[in-house]
Amino acid sequence: MGTVWVAEDLNLGRRVALKFLSESLAGNQPALDRFRQEARTASSLNHPNICTIYEIGEENGEYFIAMELIQGEPLDRYLSHHRPDLQELLEIAIQIADALDAAHSSGVLHRDIKPANILISSRGQAKILDFGLAKLIATRKAEAQPTYAGATIAAAENLTSPGTAVGTVAFMSPEQARGRDLDARSDLFSFGAVLYEMATGKLPFDGQTTALIFDGILNHDPVPVRDLNTALPPKLEEIIRTALEKDRDLRYQSAAEMRAELKRLKRDSSSGRVPLAGSSASGPVRSSAASGAAAAPAHVTQAHSGRKYLFGGIVLIALIAAGLGIYFWSSSRPRGFNLQNMKISEVTTTGNAGAAALSPDRRYIVYALHDGAEESLWVQQLATGSNVQVLPPDQAHFVAVSFTPDGNYIMFVRSDKSTTNFHYLYQMPVLGGTPRLLVRDVDSAPVFSPDGKQIAYVRGVPNPSANDFLVANADGTGERLLAKRSSFGAGGSRVAWSADGRLLATVSPETRDSSGRWVLETIEARTGQVHDLHVSPVPAEALAWLPDGSGLLVVGIDSQTGRGQIYFVSYPQGAISRFTNDLSNYSTCCLDISHDGDALVALQDTSQSDIWVAKADGSDARQVSSGEALSDSLDWLGDRLISGNIQGEAFLINADGTGRVRLPGSRDAHIAISACPDAKHFVYTTLHNGALELWSSEADGSNPVQLSTRITRGGGACLSDSKTVVYATTDSIWRIPVTGGTPEKLDLPLALTGFSRDGKLSFYTEQSMENGVLISRFVLAPASGGASLKKFDVPFGMQSPRFSPDGKAIAFLLTRDRATNIWEQPLSGGNPVQLTHFTSGNMFAFAWSADGKQLAFSRGQRRTDVVMMSNFRNAQ
Repeated sequence: MGTVWVAEDLNLGRRVALKFLSESLAGNQPALDRFRQEARTASSLNHPNICTIYEIGEENGEYFIAMELIQGEPLDRYLSHHRPDLQELLEIAIQIADALDAAHSSGVLHRDIKPANILISSRGQAKILDFGLAKLIATRKAEAQPTYAGATIAAAENLTSPGTAVGTVAFMSPEQARGRDLDARSDLFSFGAVLYEMATGKLPFDGQTTALIFDGILNHDPVPVRDLNTALPPKLEEIIRTALEKDRDLRYQSAAEMRAELKRLKRDSSSGRVPLAGSSASGPVRSSAASGAAAAPAHVTQAHSGRKYLFGGIVLIALIAAGLGIYFWSSSRPRGFNLQNMKISEVTTTGNAGAAALSPDRRYIVYALHDGAEESLWVQQLATGSNVQVLPPDQAHFVAVSFTPDGNYIMFVRSDKSTTNFHYLYQMPVLGGTPRLLVRDVDSAPVFSPDGKQIAYVRGVPNPSANDFLVANADGTGERLLAKRSSFGAGGSRVAWSADGRLLATVSPETRDSSGRWVLETIEARTGQVHDLHVSPVPAEALAWLPDGSGLLVVGIDSQTGRGQIYFVSYPQGAISRFTNDLSNYSTCCLDISHDGDALVALQDTSQSDIWVAKADGSDARQVSSGEALSDSLDWLGDRLISGNIQGEAFLINADGTGRVRLPGSRDAHIAISACPDAKHFVYTTLHNGALELWSSEADGSNPVQLSTRITRGGGACLSDSKTVVYATTDSIWRIPVTGGTPEKLDLPLALTGFSRDGKLSFYTEQSMENGVLISRFVLAPASGGASLKKFDVPFGMQSPRFSPDGKAIAFLLTRDRATNIWEQPLSGGNPVQLTHFTSGNMFAFAWSADGKQLAFSRGQRRTDVVMMSNFRNAQ
């Protein structure tokens, strides 16, 4: 139709797409009159899934349309490189159906629904283009028709045809092909063809010529959807088949009817009630229920111990919180509860849930779902069981979610694409709407004061490591510091507000007297004065006040099983008793209780992992162990592998999986294990008498030596000389002999992450604010210190960075397309390169052998689902 430009509306200061019409079209007065009428009609459609037309005008004889500028790509191009799973497919389909319903209700037919006319924005939102403008194409000469080369059909077959058969051939309805009068059901047939291509990657009616395509549309049924993609539920095949009925009286009669069917399927499939056929490895659509869970992007840049490698950040907390515990909790029954009648139900069954919260009135549950590197936000209405996606998938991580006291709004804390370590607090209507940014740099869900006028939240301070407890007005203004706690886990705290408004509570990972411990504290809301309620030497994080103020529920670690369990801590006594005592592992991320104190939500976390061994380039991988939940520690000790399980037990195993030996002395937890290149020693972090300590041991686990009594940030790394260990405290980097001695403080960045095998290079991550966005980058520098040599962007969701054996790349774990693999960022520049090529599953740790010829890694499945517990309060 002409040319399209990015332009700026000088009056409103917004960027728009400016389309100038071709001279031949502008000179056709009847066509121009009809164009104006259709454009006015399209501009009257105010819908979030329809591209908005702002203005139709003329300047110096040139006619133009000013319309919404959408950052994204057409659906056909999107499908050429991205395979949507069932939930994403249904979400896009629902949005398109909703837009068609809005247009049809206003008397507007599109008549050219096809993937090229549907844009997918950078936030995953569908936008239909050119509403009402397709009628204009009928007035143009055949030689002036635009051609379109789609991903699945050649340009010659995909012409927008002239004459009375208006539309794109491959997506025409039978009545369009016959040149008959059209109604809304014609758009629904075209929409069915779009759904068919989304589900199978193929066109429903294909052929080498236009005549063959017309013949298919008029006389033949397409290949059944599930013959091409067996992972899809039968209900989706039924919806597509109904939309593609040749007799329009047998088709869906309205977009609203079709939308209802899609929504019903989405609700049932997200709750696990829709049966799916077996997963097809080659199919373009894989249901998350059929293909297993994908790893959630880490909310901190995680790193694993290993040779020439130093932990950065607060990985240790995440490691232990996954299931390592050595603390004895009292087994007495909590008062005020009737746990025999407690009901436990699953809110999600997809295995990929994240942060979750329960509305105070028990009407809704909000939760995040992760799909590879992307996460979306969902709301379940408890009365009906219906699930609604309120934010589409995006490369972002939801750190925490909560509700306003009236239950009408969701509060969520989320990262953006540029960094996983910097988070923003937003508010949005409970059933969807435009999020409103309230506060920058927030690390916990906000909690409201009883009168709803104030919120409290946590902000982690990385250097020196601390947690700030802040109070602000409910809209985020008037922020003030209430209390500051020194910490080895910056940003690793949550906060709860008592029902009487007097106290806030938190579990703060703190450094006191050179020992690390998790302290359940109360903070006076008026003065900020802090009091200890209970002290634990192992991780705890999520907590919630009981409405009557008698105490708090806290997620802690069971000493016997290493599983997260929920405990009751009385107030003001600080006495501990069990609330749950089952085989589940409850994540320390999430715990929320209803206003009546008789219902709560938590997150179940189950992992299974195996050790694999491959060639250095990731090829010829073979599984050498099975059936165990391993920790994130894995390294080569000579020609054997050293690893640990989530109970903290360390073991050696041969590269072929034989000869497994449990190391002596692993009564204390072995975390963040790093082997020395000469295979004579390994170093590890342990929890001992409530303190985090760094130790070394000989290769057989004998002669353990304590290297540091000071709290370490993560773990230690044995360097290339096999004589020196480098480790980090909350404020410095230190060096110490592997056999013990006096530590030496080094002039190196606290964010130091790893050393090259030859000991000449190091790298760390840095963050900088650019154009209002926090950007994370790898920084390559000399190991001895000094100016940086190169910088590289950090991919979103990157985990466990380390040098490759040859020192020419930084390797890391990255989850894309629902599978975690090892990637490398060449130091010479360019884009990251994928090393392993698994199509499903999670990967937790990896390490190269001393000679660089073998690569070991642990991989498996992690399932996380939201559960609700209710009916546990004693009758009053």
